[in-house]
Amino acid sequence: MDIDKIIPLPQQCELKQGRLELAALENLAVADALKGAEGLIRAQLEGDLDKKLGDGKERAVVIEHDKSVPAEGYKLTIGEDGVKIDASDRRGAIYGVQTLRMASLAQLKKGGKASVACARIEDEPRFEWRGLEIDEARHFFGEKEIKKILDLMCLHKLNVLHWHLTDDQGWRVEIKKYPLLTEIGGKRDKSQINGWQNREVNDIPVVGWYTQEQIKDIVAYAAQRGIDIVPEIDMPAHLAAAMAAYPWLGCRELDRPVAWYFGSSIPMSMGIKDWNRSACVGSPRTMQFIRDVIDEIVEMFPFGYFHIGGDEVPMDEWKKCPKCNAAMKEHGFTDYKQLHTHFINEVGKYVATKGRKLIGWNEILHGGNLANDVLVQYWTPQPDPRVAKHLNKGGKAIISKHKHFYFDMPYAQYPLRNTYKFTPYFGGINKDNVGGVIGVEGECWAEWIDSPAKLEFQMNPRLAALSEVAWLKSDKRCYKTFEARLDDYFKVLDALDVNYAKPEIFRAPKNPFKRGATIRAWYAKDMNIEFDRNK
Repeated sequence: MDIDKIIPLPQQCELKQGRLELAALENLAVADALKGAEGLIRAQLEGDLDKKLGDGKERAVVIEHDKSVPAEGYKLTIGEDGVKIDASDRRGAIYGVQTLRMASLAQLKKGGKASVACARIEDEPRFEWRGLEIDEARHFFGEKEIKKILDLMCLHKLNVLHWHLTDDQGWRVEIKKYPLLTEIGGKRDKSQINGWQNREVNDIPVVGWYTQEQIKDIVAYAAQRGIDIVPEIDMPAHLAAAMAAYPWLGCRELDRPVAWYFGSSIPMSMGIKDWNRSACVGSPRTMQFIRDVIDEIVEMFPFGYFHIGGDEVPMDEWKKCPKCNAAMKEHGFTDYKQLHTHFINEVGKYVATKGRKLIGWNEILHGGNLANDVLVQYWTPQPDPRVAKHLNKGGKAIISKHKHFYFDMPYAQYPLRNTYKFTPYFGGINKDNVGGVIGVEGECWAEWIDSPAKLEFQMNPRLAALSEVAWLKSDKRCYKTFEARLDDYFKVLDALDVNYAKPEIFRAPKNPFKRGATIRAWYAKDMNIEFDRNK
């Protein structure tokens, strides 16, 4: 791949005469101020080149510290006799090397000779938050796949993994004070299959969770690659797995297994009369449970954010609950949405004592009076004017809009161009407050993603589009030229053994009848229709 055609594109790239034969590189020299990046960079370059590198500055990759370079940015100079990277911080040094690697990996991994054009690059990210969400609550992929994804994120200059570890269908993180969360909540004996409208059920168990030691190892692996991990412990809804383990968390103590159906509503046609779907926010015992969980979570995840979820909260149980109604009366609330916001604010106050800030999906705004320092993540397909109001008051937001960034959805519904053509501007934001959008994030929900191969298929090449949207200024983006670069980019994915959707899939049929047929099948009877067609 030519250096001026990599993904994501650099902000500025000037080609020079000549080429650098990568086999000629013999050394790596890293400035003392950037030594924290050396371990990863040396391991990556030595692995790619299949040889040990010395410490000299001749025929070398030389990384210098330059305070004038913007945060996470770099200057890259490629000459016929070596490479020079200037960076002000560790991430910038890492990203400079990823640019070099993206241009050469396809050749190097296949054992061929690789060269890159001599060039001068100046580069820095557009957004500070360049995220990817992986849902392991619905289906569990395991440590090997998560580390593979972290490697891919690093190559694409993404810097936040949003890790969805709990939901109705599974609890995937060890909490030592509450061992039943994984012993009971980490197992499901069956799953709804083949679509939201389908009532078929398989009998295949879904089992798995991470110990605290495994979590700490993955967090360290991510940190080495310049990636922070945000844990999501979804609450007060999406807690059915926790309530299967500890029924007293709910407004009623129901004896129910870990949920095996998907969606926020109970499928009555499947013979289910009722299920706990929201924790009892009026119960002191439940609130202590939440504080206890947070205490252990923050010890595993040092990044300064805690994701509460806060989405899709059924309030029918609260309306019938004496404890919740007592809380309503105590605080003078007239709407149960206010009780929801109060809960979010209380959790926010507690995580603040742990040096963390709260993140929640945009439904947390619906009760009004949300603390302004909460980071809102906007996902809903329909417009939400409350997000604009939050930004106009000086609040911050991450954009994960459904039509652009829901990677689990069929390509027929959301083709690749949807992701690439995203813009952060939407109705109601004052011009001066667009800067409150601190980043973008792709979402891989796993209700219907039951294998690493399917996960990678849904994610790629959408991940490439996400990386360019997150990194490159919008006036430098062009979907036509982006798609033209994908042929060479796919050779990189092939070299890394990463699955991806082929053009006939990610472009989606132009014929609306063909697209409609695929979408209907996907929702109602065949969630693998595109995946199977891609093989």
